Amino acid sequence: MKKTCLFAIFLFVTLWIMSCTRPASESDKHLDFTSPTSVGATSEPMPITPQEEYITLVESYLNGASFQQMDESRTQQVSEMLMGHYDIIGRTAGDGMDYYLASRRKDAPIYDDFSSIDIGYYSESGAKSEVLQIGYYDKDNNSNILYKLEGYDILELPFGKEDLDCFCFSESKGSGEYANQTFILAFTQNGREQLDFINKNTGLSLYSPDRPCIEFYYQDEDTISFYSSPYSCFININDNELEEISSLFSSSEVIDTVTSQQDAWKYLHGEDITIHSTGVKLHIDGNQYAFVGNSNSAGYIMSTMKQEFIALEYNEAVYSFIMGKIRNIMDTDYGSFDAQWFKIPLKSADIDFPERVEQADGSYTTDLRLQTVNDSEKLNVLSKLMDRAINSKEIYGFSGCPYTALIKFTREDGETLRIFIATDSCDSMAYDGRIGFEYGEQSDMAEIFDEAMADRQIN
Repeated sequence: MKKTCLFAIFLFVTLWIMSCTRPASESDKHLDFTSPTSVGATSEPMPITPQEEYITLVESYLNGASFQQMDESRTQQVSEMLMGHYDIIGRTAGDGMDYYLASRRKDAPIYDDFSSIDIGYYSESGAKSEVLQIGYYDKDNNSNILYKLEGYDILELPFGKEDLDCFCFSESKGSGEYANQTFILAFTQNGREQLDFINKNTGLSLYSPDRPCIEFYYQDEDTISFYSSPYSCFININDNELEEISSLFSSSEVIDTVTSQQDAWKYLHGEDITIHSTGVKLHIDGNQYAFVGNSNSAGYIMSTMKQEFIALEYNEAVYSFIMGKIRNIMDTDYGSFDAQWFKIPLKSADIDFPERVEQADGSYTTDLRLQTVNDSEKLNVLSKLMDRAINSKEIYGFSGCPYTALIKFTREDGETLRIFIATDSCDSMAYDGRIGFEYGEQSDMAEIFDEAMADRQIN
C-alpha cells in the first residue's frame, strides 16, 4: 500500500480553510431556511446553520447552476462508508457538479488520543482508483485510519483542519470531467478569492487547455491573498482574434541561425544585453510562444512545442497585438522593462513585509510590518542594489518562494515601480510581479529596511 499524499490538503488548486458543527437532527431538512408552521401561525425565519451558510456561499459562485438535494440512496451509501458517524448533505446540479458535506454526529466516537487530522490518498491492490483515507494522528504521531472512500476526492475542510468535525468531498472524476474549474474553486476561500479577482478584472478567464489564450504573470495586493508567487492570468482568444493573429504571424522574420533555446538567448543578448522575458506567453494548438524584449527591443517571440524549441522570430505586429490585449485589461505595459530605471534617483521606498512570529505556545502569527525609507544615503544604496539585480541574469520561472513582501519605489521624477521580494530565506524578487531576479544577500535589504526586516538582520 503506497501513501501518495499526506495530511490535510489535496486539491487541484490549493487547500484553504474556515470551522463546523452540525446537529444530527438538521441533516434531512431542505435548505429553504424556513421553519414549518402550524395553521394560523406567523412564519418566522429558521436559524441558518454554518453548513447552510457554507452551501449558500459556494453555490452563489456557480451562476446558472440549479442545485437540488441529492437522491437519498447516494447519501446513504456515503454514510455507510463513514460508519454512520456523519450526517450527510448531498447536493447536485448535474454536469458533474455533485458534492457532499459531512458533519460529524454528536454521538460519534471521541478519540482521547487525537492530535491532528490525517487525510491522504493511497494506492491499494485491486482498487480501481486511489483510495481517500480519513483518520487522525495520535499524540505519538501514529496514523489511525478510520474511513476509506474509494473513488472520492476531498474538496475542502470548510471549517478548519484541526478536527474531524466537517469535510466536503465529491466523487472522483477524470481530468476532462473537471473542466469546470469554477466548481472546484468555489469550495475554498482561496479559490473564491481567485474567482473574485478574475471577475473584478473583466476580460480575464480561467485556463482551458482546449482554447487558444494569452498567459501572463501578474501580482498585486489582491493576488497575494490567494497566491504567494506571481499568478498566471489568462485571456481567451476568440475565433476572429485567432484569425488575425495567424495572419500577422505570416509576416514573421525567422532567425535561421538559431536552433535551440540556448542559441536564442545568446543571439538576443548579442542584440541587447538587457532583453529579458516579459512574463507573457501565447498558447495556440499546443504551441507556446514566449514574448521577450524590453522598452527598446519589442518584437521577439520564442516558440516551443512540448518544451522542444521550434524557432526564434521577430514580429512587431503580433508582439504589439498581444501586449495591447493585456494593457487594455490590466492597465500595465508588459513591454516596458527598463534596465536603466534605477539610474534616476529615488524619492522614497515603501515596504510591506509580512513577518512570521512564533508565539509562546509554539504557533505562528503574521505581523505585517510597514516602513517608508526617505534617507538619501539608504536610497542610494537601495538603487545600486536594484540596478545591479535587474542588469544581471534573470531567474527563468519562479520557485516555490513566497513573494509576498511588496516594495513600492518612487523616483524623483514621480515614476513608480513595484517589486515583490521573497519572505523565506531566499534573496529572489519578482520585478513588477512578472520577471525574476536575485538581488544579493537578504541581510543587505534588511539593513536598508531596518525596521520592517529587523528579524532578517545579521547581528
